Amino acid sequence: MTVNADDEYLHFAPAGSDALFSDNFWFSICDREADIFGVNHLHVSNKGYGRFSTMMVIDGVAQPWANKLPFAPDAPRKFDKLVGGHMSYQVVKPLEQIRIQFDGPKYGFDLLYTGRFPVFDYKDCLGGNPLTSADTYNYGGHYEQGLLCTGEFEVRAGPRRGRRQINSWAHRDHSWTNRFGGETPWELPPLSYQDSLFHFWPSIQTERFHLNAFGWMNPDFVVPHQGAPRFGGFLSDASGSRPIEGASCIIRTEDDRRTAMSFLYELTLPGGDVIHVRTGRKHAHTMNGLMRGENDAECTLDCYESFFDFEIVETGERGYGCAEYSILHPQPRWRY
Repeated sequence: MTVNADDEYLHFAPAGSDALFSDNFWFSICDREADIFGVNHLHVSNKGYGRFSTMMVIDGVAQPWANKLPFAPDAPRKFDKLVGGHMSYQVVKPLEQIRIQFDGPKYGFDLLYTGRFPVFDYKDCLGGNPLTSADTYNYGGHYEQGLLCTGEFEVRAGPRRGRRQINSWAHRDHSWTNRFGGETPWELPPLSYQDSLFHFWPSIQTERFHLNAFGWMNPDFVVPHQGAPRFGGFLSDASGSRPIEGASCIIRTEDDRRTAMSFLYELTLPGGDVIHVRTGRKHAHTMNGLMRGENDAECTLDCYESFFDFEIVETGERGYGCAEYSILHPQPRWRY
């Protein structure tokens, strides 16, 4: 593993590059008792701005919040706290504990994310980092971790106002990359439904383990760049974090062909055992609305976060977590 304590902070763009380069911090919340699900996301770029967002589903109702603020490209990479208006991000203990606070009009929270297991460096996936498959993205680094999320959440609007305690499994990733740095085509070709299916990326947690898998829902459509692997991911448990050996996915969608109803994953664990994981109850569904380059009117990828219960088919073991996936755009590209 090449990740170190300094990688919890910000990174400079590669020397000589003027393309968009950014650090991206992604943290889930998945509390079934509190009925709060969603993603906290920070995007801090080398172009003089940062985006801060919290995309929550509270009591079944989507409640997204986001902003964009100036951020000096030459600001120190190591920080005491990143502050973006109502939102702040603090490294309490590198690679082990992060604090995120939000003080908004409809809700606020003070959440502590603590590692359940060690971080996993995506460069350690079999064959290397699979995130380079889709394009010529320069992934300077990408790591993930299964977490415990605790703290207080205050709902300030709606019929169920009040404070709720959060105590649930969660998941995070941190990447520094130039993705979405290139120009988009003037016009996109029409795609069949099958060819529009893009990536899958579940975070499956049980009492014993955290299982993470990345791959392409239609691997025949995505041509790996420079021999990059078609899948990646890891298993974290009491023995540490190790790369999985295979991953595939079958999705069922609503009639809109975009909203996930269910998933069935086939996963090959370290050592070669094959298991199948199916989704059960669906708790929430939201869209990560900030998968953008520099043009805030153009979303470069429709990326969805669905929260499910999970079951291991072979053993009956149950858990829960986030099932991220993406579907390529229909025309037009601007979607809100």
